[in-house]
Amino acid sequence: MFKLLCILAIFATINLEIFLSLFKFREVNTNNLSALANNQLWFSSLNDFNDPFEGAQIKDHHRSVGELTNFECKIKDKVGVEEYNKILSKLELVDGNYTETELFQKIAEHDLDKFISIVHNSKVICFSMEDETKNPLTNNLMWSHYANGLRGFCLVFNGDELLKDLYKSTKESMRPIVVEYKDKPNILKLNEFIHSEGLYSNSDTNFVQKVTETIATKSTDWEYEKEFRVMSLNQESFHNYSPSSLKEIVIGDKMPEAERNLLLKIVSGLCKNILIKTARLQNNSYKIEIV
Repeated sequence: MFKLLCILAIFATINLEIFLSLFKFREVNTNNLSALANNQLWFSSLNDFNDPFEGAQIKDHHRSVGELTNFECKIKDKVGVEEYNKILSKLELVDGNYTETELFQKIAEHDLDKFISIVHNSKVICFSMEDETKNPLTNNLMWSHYANGLRGFCLVFNGDELLKDLYKSTKESMRPIVVEYKDKPNILKLNEFIHSEGLYSNSDTNFVQKVTETIATKSTDWEYEKEFRVMSLNQESFHNYSPSSLKEIVIGDKMPEAERNLLLKIVSGLCKNILIKTARLQNNSYKIEIV
């Protein structure tokens, strides 16, 4: 059996309109300056992220009664005895020593794990979002954690334009997601997977979304980031954007002069409409101001 979702078809691009800006905080290093000069953004693997709970989920393997109604296993007839025994070994079963229910359970669990793996192995890029109440540019923690304590810089993109550029940069599917912050990881129920399009049913349960949400959910400890992500099935790390989608570059006031001059020289070769601003400490306060 082992029939997984056609991930390329269902993991389709979702048109999510971002009318506000997207912010990417950067340290000054060779890779980040090179990417800026070439109008590129780096998509990372989940394993490279700084959250140790990245992609965490709770699996519920409970099954409801009556799920075998439409189940008919013809693996042995299709693949032959030798390959069939390899499959059973992978499922930790011995031929002739299992029930149909046990086989069904093992196949469902295997396919669910494989499905989760496909989604979790996608590449991801992270941004911060602005809203009516908070501006990431004045967030102390963002400058401290991702821009070397005001020694780095922040790229400010037009959200709509950037997403269009990223979609054009690959033939593979991309998926935008707004991160939610919760006290517990999401639950993935085997029973819901079985009754979705993921196994044999024609249910409209969107299990792609449920699995995607496991990498779009983080602990409330990270809520200050107001994170927006783009997932890509393309395993390439770099994706291009058009210079016109970059609206502003905000430079940390503590950036060394030599690095600042190098950054400005790179910016001078980009789109002429890019605004240059400075993030600096506001006098007599713990606040950051943009000038």
